[in-house]
Amino acid sequence: MNDLAKNTSLFRSGTGISANKYANIDTLMVDLWGTVARSDNREPIRNLQEILGYKVQSIDHNDVRSVDPEFLRICLTTDERDPVRFAQLVGSHFGITVTPDMVERFHKVINEESMCSGIFFDAKSALKTLKARGYKLVLASNLWPFPVECLFQEDNLGKYFPEPLRVYSFRENVSKPELSFFDKALVRGQTTANRCLMIGDHLENDILAARDSGIQTCLIDRNGKYRNDARVPADVIHITSMEELLEFLPDRTQLAATTLDIDTTL
Repeated sequence: MNDLAKNTSLFRSGTGISANKYANIDTLMVDLWGTVARSDNREPIRNLQEILGYKVQSIDHNDVRSVDPEFLRICLTTDERDPVRFAQLVGSHFGITVTPDMVERFHKVINEESMCSGIFFDAKSALKTLKARGYKLVLASNLWPFPVECLFQEDNLGKYFPEPLRVYSFRENVSKPELSFFDKALVRGQTTANRCLMIGDHLENDILAARDSGIQTCLIDRNGKYRNDARVPADVIHITSMEELLEFLPDRTQLAATTLDIDTTL
């Protein structure tokens, strides 16, 4: 049995974590990319960086993290859905004049991103069950504007995350792992840190940052990336599928019914 399996079995057995640890949780703050959704177009923002010719010498096509951090931040916090205007705004920030050829190439990138995006099966199943169990679902995503329409149609993720409960970095003008992002998400979700669980696949952006905000956390590690990572705190729910999360979170509709019965009896 690998370390991740041991860790998960430890949680399932109840050792080290109280059975009532999550009884007060009523709001789930959920990351998007890598947690709920995937895209075969791995790094569209890096593609834009290359199209605009910004620090192209630092780009490594074998490393999705090679996008320039400041370029990434600007793209994730620019609230403009028109591709032409978006490219111009980003370009102007870095002193770049955007040409028609750049715009044409950028259109291809965002079209490919929308066509290549999909929802993880285990995530869709888990979200459906968690919503039926009475949990408020708040999307908390580092995102630029372009895949929103495709991903959040009513017959897709829109049925799980109502528009007022979607926290997009581009709309909030701040991105994870900034703590103010989580503050904004708590306000939008009308909840408090002690009643919230952050669910994400990125240790630094989702898990450690949320913990610094006083929020309990769940790490979705489908490929075992963090299996032997000593930075993962011992009290984090560390699982390989969102469906495993159902074992930790009680049915709040039943809890409410039980409380009502007790009150009636008294």
